[in-house]
Amino acid sequence: MARMQWTPAFDGTTGRSEHGGRRTHVIQLLRDSREPLSVADVAEKVGIHINTARFHLESLVDAGLADRAAQLRTTPGRPKVLYVGTLPNQTHERAQAYRLLADALTTAVAHNLPNATQMMYELGVTWGKFLTDPPVDGVELSEDQIMTQLMAKLDALWFAPELAPIQTATDPQLPIVAISSQGKIEAGNLPAPHPGVLSTREVMIMHNCPFQTAANRSPEVVCALHAGLINGTLSELGSNRRTLQVTPMVGDHHCAAPISEVDVERWEETTAALDMDWMEQKS
Repeated sequence: MARMQWTPAFDGTTGRSEHGGRRTHVIQLLRDSREPLSVADVAEKVGIHINTARFHLESLVDAGLADRAAQLRTTPGRPKVLYVGTLPNQTHERAQAYRLLADALTTAVAHNLPNATQMMYELGVTWGKFLTDPPVDGVELSEDQIMTQLMAKLDALWFAPELAPIQTATDPQLPIVAISSQGKIEAGNLPAPHPGVLSTREVMIMHNCPFQTAANRSPEVVCALHAGLINGTLSELGSNRRTLQVTPMVGDHHCAAPISEVDVERWEETTAALDMDWMEQKS
């Protein structure tokens, strides 16, 4: 998938200095890469000497704009030093309050509400719909067009998404959240066959979590929010696809959400019953 083009503005986090656009180019290269990059990788892609690339990368690490990662090796030898980019504003002081607020709210919801996972899922659905412009009247988008828009949205929110055939992402781990046959969000349980699901052929792999700190503390509520975001977006665009579960940290560093084709009418019936249950619990 072609990644969205973005020209970073200087806000104290893009690394602009006397080195100008070159360092910004290196930052964007690291952030856009789905895998950690070596010094040689960066030198080749940017078109600079390997020593210059190393200088820029180490300067970015010192500035908190990149992290080092050791190469995983199965043979003897010294592993390469690899580099990954941090998110925009992740280390900037103006973002500290927002991260602290996100952590505090996530912790409060997870520890004090008996239906926290369900509530966060519903919030995610609302969020997804709010952030999505529905198709123009009379225009019906194809499923490929809808998935392209969903990928672009998740990409803009720094999830670094990838859509892959389901068999390439098989993993024995339990999902952290799943939608049961009754339409309820359940933490840590594999879903019973949902009556509305017709087939599951693809999986949305998210190579980055923009809420990583909060997810480390309360993964079930954050994953529920992400599942809702995906389903709210798909619903608003008129898709007949939904995700039933989110599994965090599949492999080394990514989360997975299988995308299923569903019978929308049966799915909506289940969701309506789910909404009624939630309202009854609140009253």
